[in-house]
Order: sequence, then structure tokens, then C-alpha cells
Amino acid sequence: MICKKLEDCVSNELSGKHLRDCDNPRAACIESSDARSAVKCEEKGKSYILENTAKKHVIHYHVDNGIIVPDKSVPEGTEKCDHLYIIQDEKPTAVLIELKGTSSEKALRQLDSTLTLYSDFFRECQNVYVRAVVVSSVPKVRANPSYTKLARNLKSICTGNIKINERQFTEKDTELPVEQKGKKK
Repeated sequence: MICKKLEDCVSNELSGKHLRDCDNPRAACIESSDARSAVKCEEKGKSYILENTAKKHVIHYHVDNGIIVPDKSVPEGTEKCDHLYIIQDEKPTAVLIELKGTSSEKALRQLDSTLTLYSDFFRECQNVYVRAVVVSSVPKVRANPSYTKLARNLKSICTGNIKINERQFTEKDTELPVEQKGKKK
């Protein structure tokens, strides 16, 4: 099942309500929905942490097996990222996150697929930031066709950027729009 009510769910959550007529159990989709100081997702030794210095309301969604649950209605081969953070602002800001083992190319495809699948929703966001955390990455990933396709798709939908880190990735909400320095992948 591919959730068709993401926009309504986000709107309700950010206004302190819960979507009542949803096919997905709330616990399967939403990990947290509050103004905690750090929002974390982790899997098999990889993690992404958003430090919420502005103390804004952040919704942490599970995309894989949450917003998108493989069943007969989901086309075979549909790729999806692991997590989605929605940060409350005048217009919501989105952070798409993929925690991946060794294939940064597959991580980029999963992020791109999720961006495309929910492109109408993301067009309404203030910004969309794409994050991949991988154990090892492809050298010069910016030259990779999957990276190029994702970057082009992101630019056509909204403003934002792509950052890729190895194993652990912690960033402050104020650092989201800043281009990555240091270790470039």
C-alpha cells in the first residue's frame, strides 16, 4: 500500500491532531511527532541524527514498511527510502533519509524513487533535503548517473540539497541548507 494521505497526515500532526481515517496504523508510520532536541534513525550500525536547535515540531515517518508497505497494490520493484522527517515551518521542510550498507548507488535510486512518488507533496514543501548514510560509498559519487538523476529531479521539484556520509551523520537543523564540506563523496 502506498499512502495517499501523507499531506493530510502532515497537516494534522503539525496542528496537534491525528489523522482518523487512515489505512495504516499510526505506530507503523510515525516514530515520533514532537519538538524533541534530537531526532534519530538508525539501522545496522548506521545512523542519522537531526539536532533540532530551533525546537520546531518534527515528524519522523517510516517510509519503508510505514508510508509504503509492500503488497499487491505496490508495483513490483518500487524503491523507497527508509525515513522521512517533516519539520514545521511556514511551509514544511522535508528530509529524506536512506541508511544503506555498501551500495550508495542503490541508496540514491531509493531516495529518487521516493522523491518522485511523492513529488506533488514535496512541491508544496519549503525545502527538501536528501541524506544518505552508507558504510562505503562510490568514489566521486557526484559523477554517478544515479546522483545526477536525483540532483536533477530534486531541482525540478523544489529547493534543497543532497548530502552523503559514512556510517554516522549528525547535523543541526541550521546546517541543512549548507553545502557539505570536508569529506565529499
